[in-house]
Amino acid sequence: MKPVLCLGDICADLIIPYAAALKAKAGDPMSAVDADVKPVEGGSVANTACALARLKMPVLFCGTCGLDAYGQMLKSGLAREGVDTSLLRMEPDRPTQLVLLVLNEQGDRTAFACPAHLGSQHAIVPEQIPDDITDRIGWLHVTGMMLREDPAASTQLELMRRCRDSKIPVSFDINVRVEALRNPVFFENLQKARMLSDYILGSSLDEIPMLMGEHDAETAARRLASDGATVVSRSGDQGAVAYRGEARIHAPAFPVPVKDTVGAGDTFDGAFIAAIRSGKPLSDALREANAAAAICVSRFGGRAAPTRAELEAFLSSRV
Repeated sequence: MKPVLCLGDICADLIIPYAAALKAKAGDPMSAVDADVKPVEGGSVANTACALARLKMPVLFCGTCGLDAYGQMLKSGLAREGVDTSLLRMEPDRPTQLVLLVLNEQGDRTAFACPAHLGSQHAIVPEQIPDDITDRIGWLHVTGMMLREDPAASTQLELMRRCRDSKIPVSFDINVRVEALRNPVFFENLQKARMLSDYILGSSLDEIPMLMGEHDAETAARRLASDGATVVSRSGDQGAVAYRGEARIHAPAFPVPVKDTVGAGDTFDGAFIAAIRSGKPLSDALREANAAAAICVSRFGGRAAPTRAELEAFLSSRV
Protein backbone atom coordinates (compact mmCIF):
# COMPACT_ATOMS: atom_id res chain seq x y z
CA MET A 1 0.00 0.00 0.00
CA LYS A 2 1.31 3.45 -0.91
CA PRO A 3 1.79 5.79 2.06
CA VAL A 4 -0.43 8.58 3.27
CA LEU A 5 1.36 11.91 2.86
CA CYS A 6 0.64 14.16 5.83
CA LEU A 7 1.66 17.72 4.96
CA GLY A 8 1.43 20.41 7.57
CA ASP A 9 2.33 21.60 11.03
CA ILE A 10 4.78 20.17 13.50
CA CYS A 11 5.61 22.01 16.70
CA ALA A 12 6.53 21.69 20.33
CA ASP A 13 3.45 21.91 22.55
CA LEU A 14 3.78 23.54 25.94
CA ILE A 15 0.79 22.23 27.87
CA ILE A 16 -0.29 24.68 30.56
CA PRO A 17 -2.67 23.07 33.11
CA TYR A 18 -4.21 26.39 34.12
CA ALA A 19 -7.08 24.95 36.15
CA ALA A 20 -4.73 22.64 38.08
CA ALA A 21 -2.37 25.53 38.73
CA LEU A 22 -5.19 27.61 40.20
CA LYS A 23 -6.17 24.76 42.50
CA ALA A 24 -2.56 24.30 43.57
CA LYS A 25 -2.30 28.01 44.29
CA ALA A 26 -5.45 27.76 46.40
CA GLY A 27 -3.81 25.07 48.52
CA ASP A 28 -4.98 21.81 46.92
CA PRO A 29 -1.88 19.56 47.32
CA MET A 30 -3.05 17.02 44.73
CA SER A 31 -3.27 19.67 42.00
CA ALA A 32 0.37 20.63 42.36
CA VAL A 33 1.33 17.26 40.88
CA ASP A 34 -0.51 18.09 37.65
CA ALA A 35 0.59 21.72 37.36
CA ASP A 36 3.97 21.18 35.68
CA VAL A 37 4.65 22.74 32.27
CA LYS A 38 6.80 20.70 29.91
CA PRO A 39 7.34 20.53 26.14
CA VAL A 40 5.83 17.61 24.26
CA GLU A 41 5.76 16.63 20.60
CA GLY A 42 2.84 18.24 18.78
CA GLY A 43 1.38 19.68 15.63
CA SER A 44 -2.01 18.72 14.28
CA VAL A 45 -0.82 17.00 11.11
CA ALA A 46 2.18 15.45 12.86
CA ASN A 47 -0.21 14.01 15.44
CA THR A 48 -2.34 12.52 12.68
CA ALA A 49 0.74 11.02 11.05
CA CYS A 50 1.62 9.30 14.31
CA ALA A 51 -1.97 8.08 14.76
CA LEU A 52 -1.83 6.52 11.29
CA ALA A 53 1.54 4.89 11.99
CA ARG A 54 0.23 3.32 15.20
CA LEU A 55 -2.59 1.80 13.15
CA LYS A 56 -0.03 0.19 10.84
CA MET A 57 -0.55 2.60 7.95
CA PRO A 58 2.57 3.65 5.97
CA VAL A 59 3.02 7.41 6.48
CA LEU A 60 5.21 10.12 4.97
CA PHE A 61 5.40 13.49 6.75
CA CYS A 62 6.23 16.81 5.08
CA GLY A 63 6.74 19.93 7.21
CA THR A 64 9.32 22.30 8.64
CA CYS A 65 10.85 22.97 12.03
CA GLY A 66 13.99 24.58 13.38
CA LEU A 67 17.38 22.93 13.54
CA ASP A 68 17.36 23.18 17.32
CA ALA A 69 16.68 21.03 20.37
CA TYR A 70 12.91 21.17 19.87
CA GLY A 71 13.30 20.27 16.21
CA GLN A 72 15.48 17.28 17.05
CA MET A 73 12.90 16.16 19.60
CA LEU A 74 10.15 16.39 16.97
CA LYS A 75 12.05 14.50 14.28
CA SER A 76 13.02 11.76 16.71
CA GLY A 77 9.41 11.47 17.87
CA LEU A 78 8.12 10.90 14.33
CA ALA A 79 10.86 8.39 13.54
CA ARG A 80 10.15 6.53 16.77
CA GLU A 81 6.55 6.03 15.65
CA GLY A 82 7.64 4.72 12.25
CA VAL A 83 6.81 7.85 10.24
CA ASP A 84 9.00 8.55 7.20
CA THR A 85 10.68 11.94 7.87
CA SER A 86 12.54 12.29 4.57
CA LEU A 87 10.45 15.34 3.61
CA LEU A 88 10.85 17.09 6.98
CA ARG A 89 12.99 20.21 6.53
CA MET A 90 14.92 21.60 9.50
CA GLU A 91 15.82 25.29 9.13
CA PRO A 92 19.04 26.47 10.82
CA ASP A 93 17.95 30.13 10.89
CA ARG A 94 14.41 29.75 12.23
CA PRO A 95 13.41 28.47 15.68
CA THR A 96 10.88 25.66 16.00
CA GLN A 97 7.29 26.79 16.40
CA LEU A 98 5.90 26.60 19.93
CA VAL A 99 2.21 26.27 20.76
CA LEU A 100 0.90 27.08 24.22
CA LEU A 101 -2.04 24.83 25.12
CA VAL A 102 -4.01 26.17 28.09
CA LEU A 103 -6.23 23.52 29.72
CA ASN A 104 -9.37 24.31 31.69
CA GLU A 105 -11.06 22.16 34.35
CA GLN A 106 -12.80 20.02 31.72
CA GLY A 107 -9.55 19.28 29.91
CA ASP A 108 -10.55 21.45 26.95
CA ARG A 109 -7.71 23.47 25.47
CA THR A 110 -7.18 26.90 23.98
CA ALA A 111 -4.14 27.11 21.70
CA PHE A 112 -1.83 30.08 21.20
CA ALA A 113 0.89 29.94 18.55
CA CYS A 114 4.24 31.45 19.49
CA PRO A 115 5.12 33.30 17.37
CA ALA A 116 1.61 33.97 16.09
CA HIS A 117 2.95 34.72 12.60
CA LEU A 118 5.91 33.65 10.43
CA GLY A 119 6.53 30.54 12.51
CA SER A 120 8.60 27.62 11.28
CA GLN A 121 5.56 25.49 10.47
CA HIS A 122 4.52 27.94 7.72
CA ALA A 123 7.89 27.68 5.96
CA ILE A 124 6.98 24.66 3.81
CA VAL A 125 8.33 25.40 0.33
CA PRO A 126 7.64 23.85 -3.11
CA GLU A 127 11.19 22.47 -3.23
CA GLN A 128 10.25 20.04 -0.45
CA ILE A 129 7.75 18.30 -2.73
CA PRO A 130 9.41 15.76 -5.06
CA ASP A 131 8.43 15.88 -8.73
CA ASP A 132 7.25 12.27 -8.57
CA ILE A 133 5.24 12.64 -5.35
CA THR A 134 1.91 11.70 -6.96
CA ASP A 135 3.46 8.41 -8.08
CA ARG A 136 4.69 7.67 -4.57
CA ILE A 137 1.62 8.32 -2.41
CA GLY A 138 -1.90 6.93 -2.17
CA TRP A 139 -3.54 9.67 -0.08
CA LEU A 140 -2.89 13.28 0.96
CA HIS A 141 -3.93 14.70 4.34
CA VAL A 142 -3.77 18.44 5.04
CA THR A 143 -5.41 21.03 7.29
CA GLY A 144 -6.45 24.67 7.27
CA MET A 145 -3.61 25.40 9.65
CA MET A 146 -1.21 26.02 6.76
CA LEU A 147 -3.52 28.20 4.70
CA ARG A 148 -3.04 31.56 6.40
CA GLU A 149 0.57 32.25 5.38
CA ASP A 150 2.88 31.63 2.44
CA PRO A 151 4.92 29.79 1.43
CA ALA A 152 3.04 26.93 3.13
CA ALA A 153 -0.39 28.01 1.86
CA SER A 154 0.60 28.11 -1.81
CA THR A 155 2.64 24.93 -1.51
CA GLN A 156 -0.27 23.04 0.03
CA LEU A 157 -2.88 24.27 -2.45
CA GLU A 158 -0.68 23.39 -5.41
CA LEU A 159 -0.10 19.88 -4.07
CA MET A 160 -3.84 19.47 -3.50
CA ARG A 161 -4.40 20.41 -7.16
CA ARG A 162 -1.79 17.91 -8.30
CA CYS A 163 -3.42 15.17 -6.25
CA ARG A 164 -6.88 16.05 -7.54
CA ASP A 165 -5.56 15.85 -11.14
CA SER A 166 -3.94 12.48 -10.35
CA LYS A 167 -7.12 11.17 -8.65
CA ILE A 168 -5.36 10.77 -5.30
CA PRO A 169 -7.84 11.17 -2.41
CA VAL A 170 -7.37 14.34 -0.36
CA SER A 171 -8.60 14.73 3.21
CA PHE A 172 -8.81 18.24 4.62
CA ASP A 173 -9.32 19.07 8.29
CA ILE A 174 -10.56 22.68 8.51
CA ASN A 175 -8.68 23.21 11.80
CA VAL A 176 -9.13 26.92 12.48
CA ARG A 177 -7.02 28.64 15.15
CA VAL A 178 -7.77 31.96 16.82
CA GLU A 179 -4.84 33.80 15.22
CA ALA A 180 -6.30 33.20 11.72
CA LEU A 181 -9.84 34.46 12.30
CA ARG A 182 -9.28 38.01 11.00
CA ASN A 183 -7.18 37.03 8.01
CA PRO A 184 -9.13 37.46 4.73
CA VAL A 185 -6.49 35.55 2.73
CA PHE A 186 -7.02 32.59 5.04
CA PHE A 187 -10.74 32.47 4.26
CA GLU A 188 -10.08 32.71 0.51
CA ASN A 189 -7.64 29.81 0.78
CA LEU A 190 -10.12 27.77 2.80
CA GLN A 191 -12.63 28.03 -0.03
CA LYS A 192 -10.02 26.95 -2.56
CA ALA A 193 -9.02 24.01 -0.39
CA ARG A 194 -12.54 22.73 0.13
CA MET A 195 -13.09 22.54 -3.62
CA LEU A 196 -9.95 20.38 -3.94
CA SER A 197 -10.90 17.93 -1.17
CA ASP A 198 -12.56 14.52 -1.25
CA TYR A 199 -13.04 14.38 2.54
CA ILE A 200 -13.62 17.46 4.70
CA LEU A 201 -13.47 17.09 8.48
CA GLY A 202 -14.21 19.66 11.15
CA SER A 203 -16.02 20.70 14.28
CA SER A 204 -19.80 21.00 14.05
CA LEU A 205 -19.69 23.77 16.64
CA ASP A 206 -17.65 26.34 14.78
CA GLU A 207 -15.50 25.16 11.86
CA ILE A 208 -18.06 23.75 9.41
CA PRO A 209 -20.61 26.57 9.96
CA MET A 210 -17.80 29.14 9.64
CA LEU A 211 -16.56 27.61 6.39
CA MET A 212 -20.01 27.88 4.81
CA GLY A 213 -21.12 31.15 6.38
CA GLU A 214 -24.00 29.43 8.18
CA HIS A 215 -25.20 29.46 11.78
CA ASP A 216 -26.67 25.95 11.68
CA ALA A 217 -24.21 23.04 11.54
CA GLU A 218 -26.61 20.67 9.76
CA THR A 219 -27.36 23.17 7.01
CA ALA A 220 -23.67 23.98 6.61
CA ALA A 221 -22.62 20.33 6.38
CA ARG A 222 -25.33 19.47 3.82
CA ARG A 223 -24.37 22.46 1.67
CA LEU A 224 -20.72 21.47 1.88
CA ALA A 225 -21.49 17.88 0.89
CA SER A 226 -23.51 19.08 -2.10
CA ASP A 227 -20.22 20.08 -3.75
CA GLY A 228 -19.23 16.41 -3.93
CA ALA A 229 -16.99 15.88 -0.90
CA THR A 230 -17.70 13.54 1.99
CA VAL A 231 -18.14 15.78 5.03
CA VAL A 232 -17.42 14.58 8.56
CA SER A 233 -18.85 16.77 11.31
CA ARG A 234 -17.28 16.05 14.72
CA SER A 235 -19.29 16.86 17.85
CA GLY A 236 -17.22 15.61 20.78
CA ASP A 237 -19.37 13.63 23.20
CA GLN A 238 -22.23 13.74 20.68
CA GLY A 239 -20.26 11.64 18.22
CA ALA A 240 -19.76 12.35 14.54
CA VAL A 241 -21.96 12.64 11.47
CA ALA A 242 -20.90 11.96 7.89
CA TYR A 243 -22.65 13.48 4.89
CA ARG A 244 -22.19 11.99 1.43
CA GLY A 245 -24.57 13.27 -1.20
CA GLU A 246 -28.02 12.96 0.34
CA ALA A 247 -26.90 10.33 2.86
CA ARG A 248 -26.44 11.17 6.53
CA ILE A 249 -24.69 8.70 8.86
CA HIS A 250 -24.38 9.28 12.61
CA ALA A 251 -22.00 7.38 14.88
CA PRO A 252 -22.35 7.98 18.64
CA ALA A 253 -19.38 8.79 20.82
CA PHE A 254 -17.97 6.37 23.37
CA PRO A 255 -18.29 7.79 26.89
CA VAL A 256 -14.96 7.78 28.74
CA PRO A 257 -13.43 9.81 31.58
CA VAL A 258 -11.75 12.82 29.96
CA LYS A 259 -8.21 13.76 30.99
CA ASP A 260 -7.59 16.24 28.18
CA THR A 261 -8.84 16.83 24.65
CA VAL A 262 -5.49 17.70 23.05
CA GLY A 263 -5.08 15.74 19.81
CA ALA A 264 -8.56 14.20 19.83
CA GLY A 265 -9.49 15.53 16.40
CA ASP A 266 -6.07 14.62 15.00
CA THR A 267 -6.44 11.07 16.30
CA PHE A 268 -9.98 10.88 14.89
CA ASP A 269 -8.62 11.89 11.48
CA GLY A 270 -5.90 9.24 11.56
CA ALA A 271 -8.27 6.42 12.46
CA PHE A 272 -10.85 7.59 9.92
CA ILE A 273 -8.29 7.70 7.10
CA ALA A 274 -6.89 4.30 8.10
CA ALA A 275 -10.34 2.73 8.01
CA ILE A 276 -11.28 4.24 4.64
CA ARG A 277 -7.92 3.22 3.17
CA SER A 278 -8.53 -0.32 4.43
CA GLY A 279 -11.76 -0.45 2.42
CA LYS A 280 -14.18 -0.19 5.34
CA PRO A 281 -17.60 1.42 4.90
CA LEU A 282 -18.18 4.97 6.06
CA SER A 283 -20.20 3.87 9.10
CA ASP A 284 -17.34 1.65 10.34
CA ALA A 285 -14.80 4.40 9.69
CA LEU A 286 -16.80 6.78 11.88
CA ARG A 287 -17.11 4.21 14.65
CA GLU A 288 -13.38 3.45 14.65
CA ALA A 289 -12.51 7.14 14.57
CA ASN A 290 -14.81 7.84 17.53
CA ALA A 291 -13.22 4.97 19.44
CA ALA A 292 -9.69 6.19 18.72
CA ALA A 293 -10.63 9.72 19.83
CA ALA A 294 -12.17 8.33 23.02
CA ILE A 295 -8.97 6.50 23.87
CA CYS A 296 -6.99 9.68 23.16
CA VAL A 297 -9.04 11.90 25.50
CA SER A 298 -8.82 9.32 28.27
CA ARG A 299 -5.04 9.87 28.29
CA PHE A 300 -2.80 12.92 28.51
CA GLY A 301 -1.21 14.61 25.51
CA GLY A 302 -1.72 15.01 21.77
CA ARG A 303 0.16 11.82 20.88
CA ALA A 304 -2.17 9.55 22.84
CA ALA A 305 -3.57 7.69 19.82
CA PRO A 306 -4.10 3.94 20.23
CA THR A 307 -2.24 1.13 18.56
CA ARG A 308 -4.18 -1.23 16.31
CA ALA A 309 -4.37 -3.80 19.12
CA GLU A 310 -5.63 -1.20 21.60
CA LEU A 311 -8.27 0.06 19.19
CA GLU A 312 -9.54 -3.45 18.41
CA ALA A 313 -9.67 -4.35 22.11
CA PHE A 314 -11.61 -1.18 22.90
CA LEU A 315 -14.14 -1.85 20.14
CA SER A 316 -14.52 -5.49 21.14
CA SER A 317 -15.30 -4.51 24.72
CA ARG A 318 -18.14 -2.28 23.56
CA VAL A 319 -20.04 -4.54 21.19
